[in-house]
Amino acid sequence: MLPKQKRLNLKYDFKWVASGKALDTKFAKLFVRLGNNQNPRVGIASSTKNFKEAHLRNKARRVLSAAFETLYINLPTNINIVALPKTPILGVKSGDVLLELEEVLKKEKILKS
Repeated sequence: MLPKQKRLNLKYDFKWVASGKALDTKFAKLFVRLGNNQNPRVGIASSTKNFKEAHLRNKARRVLSAAFETLYINLPTNINIVALPKTPILGVKSGDVLLELEEVLKKEKILKS
């Protein structure tokens, strides 16, 4: 899990970022928005609509969080990302999710090489 200063924590921050650009991957829906923050910030939210049981929501969040921890150092400093995991994420490891996220973020020219 990322430290608190590297995460989006407040409801209005999530809503603000969710009004930004939407990107779709196999394992998550991403919302990306540039801000004036000093560090990249990442927020992960899983809903009961997609994951009925709490342990499934937690697992999806952990897998996505592990992928973002690895990607974090390559993110630009003023980026804010909200990630909503999709149900296929439960059947894969964080390495597969990491490769998918890298591919999408590089394609959108968000990720530094």
